[in-house]
Amino acid sequence: MVLASASPRRLQLLLAAGLAVEALPVDTDEQALAGESVRQMVCRLAREKAFASPVQERPLIAADTMVCLHKQALGKPVDLDDARRMLHDLADNTHHVLTGVCVRWGDLVLQDVVQTEVHFRPINDDEINVYLAHNDVMDKAGAYALQGGAATFVDRVDGTLDNVIGLPVTTTLQLLDDIIQQHQGKKPS
Repeated sequence: MVLASASPRRLQLLLAAGLAVEALPVDTDEQALAGESVRQMVCRLAREKAFASPVQERPLIAADTMVCLHKQALGKPVDLDDARRMLHDLADNTHHVLTGVCVRWGDLVLQDVVQTEVHFRPINDDEINVYLAHNDVMDKAGAYALQGGAATFVDRVDGTLDNVIGLPVTTTLQLLDDIIQQHQGKKPS
């Protein structure tokens, strides 16, 4: 399998699921289009990443994860002030994490979107500053990593935890199984 991502978290999740995966990152523009919902955006970006890779002979996995607060996308912060603002906005709020997953094998393409609801407790400025001083947040949607120090900010997660980390593994495995069956001329389950 090929993972069209530089995310070490996605690679770790797939390896932990027992897949033999090679990471071959692709470069795509991750800007939202005018009028595009967060769901539409993660779906489109996952597909664009899948087609940005020249790999044809093996199943390829591409994904895009976005944090959504009040229907607004919170992508990767541009600087520490932006990260601080994002964490302040997420504090004492409920947000959604959406991941679009696209699996491609040659011309065969399957996609899905998984959404998880995350509830953050109130977070004070000192906690945010300590978190930012000890965690690399610049490559993380919403400026946080649940598997890192941000786990202490969470009151509750409704949905799949691995989706918040960056890849809904069960959904990805189902898409892989379906595309393998299609590639072999069988109908997916």
